[in-house]
Amino acid sequence: MTTKELLISRLNQLSEEDIASLLDAANCMEGKDTLAARPDCPYCSSHAVIRYGHKCRKQRFFCKSCGKTFVPTTHTIMSNSHFPAEAWREVISDTVHGNAIDYTAQKIGCSHQAVFDMRHKVLMALQQLPEISDVCLGEVSEFDETFVLDCYKGKGMDGSIPRGPRRHGAKAQKRGISNEYVCICTGIQRKGDAMAATVNRAKPSAKELLAIFEGHIADGTLALCDGLRSYHALPGIAECIVKDCNDPSAEDTCFYNLNTVNGFHSFIKQRYVFYRGVASKYINRYNALFSSAYRNVEGIIKRLISAVLTVTGIDYYHSNRDVRESGLLAI
Repeated sequence: MTTKELLISRLNQLSEEDIASLLDAANCMEGKDTLAARPDCPYCSSHAVIRYGHKCRKQRFFCKSCGKTFVPTTHTIMSNSHFPAEAWREVISDTVHGNAIDYTAQKIGCSHQAVFDMRHKVLMALQQLPEISDVCLGEVSEFDETFVLDCYKGKGMDGSIPRGPRRHGAKAQKRGISNEYVCICTGIQRKGDAMAATVNRAKPSAKELLAIFEGHIADGTLALCDGLRSYHALPGIAECIVKDCNDPSAEDTCFYNLNTVNGFHSFIKQRYVFYRGVASKYINRYNALFSSAYRNVEGIIKRLISAVLTVTGIDYYHSNRDVRESGLLAI
């Protein structure tokens, strides 16, 4: 047996992983690849990564430590997406700045439905970012609720909807707070973070407030509210002091006010009017957007673009089915 035949027989005995390792080493020797150019494994953060063919026209990698394969967009917002990073940058920027879906679709040259799915993947990623999911209000924080009209955009007016259709911009049929309004509970730290969440239509109960703000209020916080009795349950989740700003015995009316949270409410309603309503089932996704964009538009855009281009350790992938059915508000 010649040397060539012997070498071929030995190569045939190698596994697919061993062959990939040899090809990877050969590429490195020829200067076609460097260790610095290879991403770390998004599953175990290992550096023991080799090239492993291609998948959907993307370079695929194999991790020798955990045995999993991945592509550069794994665990990014672009996971399982056919759109380039430039399109995702435009979608993120327009989403945070409040631009319309059709405007973005025309700009990047794709369909309304494609941008809708991309926008909601961005919104679902926003809900997972630590800046939103782990926000903790401290020092002097204001708490209040605001109400927006319920909305059934994208749904036919069948028998499951308890009212007739109304035109965009129409007012509620009933006076005052009624079952036509969705309640958005908000909290904002003066010169700090903001958060918003929706659980029901009516004014929030103590149990609902505890569920919303548990883990999001720091000890020693001065919590300012409008006198709703439910807010006096907040000391049950943190060692905070609840102060009623409507109390006539307040020492300093210039300090004890809700101007900051009312400004946040105005921002939410301006966006809500511009969107011509937000489907109530998606309201909590948009609450994450309102909270992040209120004071830190450029910062959150950079954070989301980083999630597009770099591995963050969070699985941002959501199929179109997840976008339409996952984590919806049932009210």
